[in-house]
Amino acid sequence: MSQETDDQNTDATAEADAHREAHDGEDPSANVAIWLHETRAATLSTLAVKPGIEGFPIGSIVPFALDGSGRPFILVASIAAHTRNIDADPRASLFISDPEAKGDPQSSWRASLLGEMRHVAVEGEEVDLPEERIDRVTPEEHAHLLARYVERVPAAESYVKVHNFSFYRMSTIERIRYIAGFGRICWIPGRKYMEAVADTGLAEAAPEAIEHMNDDHVDAMVTIVKGHRGIDVESVNMVDLDPNGMMLETHEPHHLMYVSFENRITAESMRTEIINSVVAARKAIG
Repeated sequence: MSQETDDQNTDATAEADAHREAHDGEDPSANVAIWLHETRAATLSTLAVKPGIEGFPIGSIVPFALDGSGRPFILVASIAAHTRNIDADPRASLFISDPEAKGDPQSSWRASLLGEMRHVAVEGEEVDLPEERIDRVTPEEHAHLLARYVERVPAAESYVKVHNFSFYRMSTIERIRYIAGFGRICWIPGRKYMEAVADTGLAEAAPEAIEHMNDDHVDAMVTIVKGHRGIDVESVNMVDLDPNGMMLETHEPHHLMYVSFENRITAESMRTEIINSVVAARKAIG
């Protein structure tokens, strides 16, 4: 057996041991979902197409938001280098780390999401890319993405209206490199992360909760809009609810806005987190 084979076997054994340790008493997929909820910016790495450095990875800081399925998406200008890189080769990574980390940065959590970024385009919109590189959405879905992104990056609404900016979403997450601290390391298959994001019981509970909020708690949602976004409105409808937050449609004036929860929710914690949002809004109003 060659030294190279021995090294590969040793690496595989070490990786398996780290994987078991990372899973001892914790759920790496659920942790990544929490980290993405708490983080507002990531390092996007793409493969360069610029002559002379073709194929080299290039990193760039990007704000990001999450769709209802927990997939990250970004807003980028058509002239940006990473946009041209993605259009040529959709493979990319998003690296996030603990924004509150102090001291040794390697002692804190971090994760790298590896996947394919696709240009988000409304159905029927002309895009100069092969169709397999495009993530088609309805006008309503695009409006929801914009509302989610604007909550994290308020100036983005003007970018979309004035400049040539587009959303790109990591539509396929292949793997996630998970590091929660020394020895707590593993690879997470993308499907395991997606399953963990969906496994909150919320899909079954949300329709009834939305109906209840719209029938009995419009005043509470008006307070949430006032406290969290500083807007006075006549009425509010909840149109969507996911583990990270709620999509609200206001009237007089009309807005579509997304309000994040402080903590990711499950069906069991949903009521508590909505109440916490109302309490926080009242404190903000004073």
